[in-house]
Amino acid sequence: MQYALTRLQPYIKLLGENRRLRRKFLKYAEQRTQTPIWKLRHRLYNITHGRFPSTLVALLIVEFFEAERPMPAINEPLPPTPALLLHAGDTKAQGHASKEPAAIVTSNGMVDREWIRFHSPSQCRNYVPSAGYVLVGDCHIVRGAVTVIGGPPGVGKSRGATALAVAGATCRDWFGLKIVRPFKTLILQSENGRFRLAKDFAAFPPGTIDGFIRVSEPPGYGMAFDRPEFRAALARDLAEFLPDVVILDPWNAVVPDDKQRDYLEAFQAIREVVPPVDSAPALVIVAHTRKPKPEDRTKGRALLNSLSGSHTLGSVPRCVFVMQPASDNPEDNRVVWTCCKNNDGEIAEPSVWFRRHGFFEACADFDLAEFNGQSGHGKTEITKDDLLALFEDGKRNLTRAEAVEKLMEITLCKKSAAYNALKVDGRFSAFLSESAGTLCWKS
Repeated sequence: MQYALTRLQPYIKLLGENRRLRRKFLKYAEQRTQTPIWKLRHRLYNITHGRFPSTLVALLIVEFFEAERPMPAINEPLPPTPALLLHAGDTKAQGHASKEPAAIVTSNGMVDREWIRFHSPSQCRNYVPSAGYVLVGDCHIVRGAVTVIGGPPGVGKSRGATALAVAGATCRDWFGLKIVRPFKTLILQSENGRFRLAKDFAAFPPGTIDGFIRVSEPPGYGMAFDRPEFRAALARDLAEFLPDVVILDPWNAVVPDDKQRDYLEAFQAIREVVPPVDSAPALVIVAHTRKPKPEDRTKGRALLNSLSGSHTLGSVPRCVFVMQPASDNPEDNRVVWTCCKNNDGEIAEPSVWFRRHGFFEACADFDLAEFNGQSGHGKTEITKDDLLALFEDGKRNLTRAEAVEKLMEITLCKKSAAYNALKVDGRFSAFLSESAGTLCWKS
C-alpha cells in the first residue's frame, strides 16, 4: 500500500488544496482491501463531487489498484509513470469543455503543462506504436483516432456500428476488413430502445459476446457532453469496462447545431473523456449525410463532402466510411459501402452488402459501375413490377435470351443487370422457375 500511495502522490495532488477532500480520499484508498471495488469507486466519485479532474484521478487510482501485476518492494526504483492528459481546471462554471492546456504528470512527480512536443526525424522513424494499436483493417480503425460512419437516415448505420462491435468480439470480418485482434466496444447511442436492441442481438446465443460489448439505452438527458456531470459519468463507465472502441450514435445528438464552433467544442469535450493518445479507445462516430440531389450520384472520395454539417466532421477523422442504399426501392435491403478517406492506410474498394440482423452478407451480383452512373442512363434497379410486366403476370414463358432482351427494352437496363434479375437463385427466386430451357413466373 505504501508503494502505491507513494507512486500516486502526483495524482493525488491534482485533487486540489482541499485538505478535507484529500484526507477522505486517502482514507478510502487505504480501505481498499476491505472494501469492494464497486463501493470504493462509488465513494471516490461522491467525495470528488463528479468534478474534473478529480473524478478522473479517482478512477485512475481505482484502475491502478485493480491492475493485475504484483507490487514491487518499497526499496525498488519506481517505474516510469505514463504521461496522462488531465485537465487542471474545473469546468462546471463554464458549462463547456475547458480551454486550459493539459497537465502532464511526469515520472518524477512534477506537474507541468506541455504546450508543444517536437520530435526529430529519427524519433519519428523509430516510433513503435503500442501493442494492439491497429484494430481493424489497414489502419481503418486504430486506438486514439476518430473514424466516421456516414449515411442517410434509415440506411443501416447503427446496424453497421453494432456489426463492428460483434466483429470485435468474434473476430469475423467487418465489411470485408480483417479484425486484427479481439476488442471490446462501448456503444453510447440515443435512438434505439430496449425493443430494437433486443432485435439487433437476437441472433447471438446468450452470453457469447457479453464480455465484449456494452450498449446504452437512450440517455435520459441526452448526449450532454457540454455538462461536466455527464462527462464524469461516462468516464466512470469507461474506467469500469475499459473498452478498445467507443461508438457515438448519432453525431447530431451530440451537436444539435451545424456551426463549426459547436463541432470543435464538441470534439474538445469528448476528448476530455476519450483523449487522442495511442492508449485511448478508438472513437467511432455515426453521422448523417446531406440530402442528395436527384440528378447527382456522388461516389468515391467525393462522398466525404456529403457528411452533414461543418467540414470539421470530415477533417478531424482519420478514416471515413459512407453507407448508401443500393436503390430507392424500400424493399431492397442492399447497401453500397465506400471508404472515402483513410489517412494512414489503403482505401478499401467499394462493396455491396445485404443488410441483416447482426452482420452484413456480401452481395456479388451487383453492377457498381451502373450504380455510379458510368454505364449510360439505363435503369439501375429492376423491380418485381418490371418482371410481372415481362412475363404478363405469369401468362408468358420465355427463353433466357428472349427474357434478357425484352427486359432490356422495358427497363433500358444493361445486359448484366437483366441477367442478374433473371437468375432463378437470385433476388426473385421465390417467383422464377426454369423448365426445359424456358423461364416462367410463379404467382
